Amino acid sequence: MNTYKNFLDFFGISNRERLDGLDASYFTDMTAQERANAFDYLRALVLDGGSRETVHGLFLADADSAAPLVQALLETHKLREDAQIAAAWNLQRRAPSSALLPVFIRAMTSKDKYNRANASFYVPADLLTAELDAALKDMIRTETETLPLVNATNKLLECHGITREAVGKDVFSYFYRGLRSDDVNAREAMFGELDESPRSHDSAHHKRYLT
Repeated sequence: MNTYKNFLDFFGISNRERLDGLDASYFTDMTAQERANAFDYLRALVLDGGSRETVHGLFLADADSAAPLVQALLETHKLREDAQIAAAWNLQRRAPSSALLPVFIRAMTSKDKYNRANASFYVPADLLTAELDAALKDMIRTETETLPLVNATNKLLECHGITREAVGKDVFSYFYRGLRSDDVNAREAMFGELDESPRSHDSAHHKRYLT
């Protein structure tokens, strides 16, 4: 049972491998019994409040069994904040729903900068609502930590269809620099441009911004 032992050993390490997270490679070569054992091990941790990695791991071990359990814990507020974000993300991947957006939005004002960063990174960009739009803009206006600010900026642009792949580097940089400007008026003007422009963007449509 070396594969299962490697899984258990993960929770006792603190080096780069732990930083990389509990990924699918830990489960790939497990037998059915080992997967069941891993699920039970993670289930106990998640029932105790969980963490980002234990919730992710639970879905990797058995997503069909994890979903209803995690949904119930999320709805009854039994999960820690980082586990809530992971729960909403995993549930969202299985059944997209705007009902999960409040989980991400609440975490965007967390006292923990990593939870703010994860909330803005994992929130789905294709379910933009007025509440999500306002939450991302508030982060961009007030965030003082680099990673949450970068994630919120990228996510707001993605919500409006502006990514490097969709519009090209130059157009993307125009919007990104505007949102990251230290000039409050310039930043607010960029919010206005996003609000007035269509959600579907392409390079040709935005050539006017580069002239």
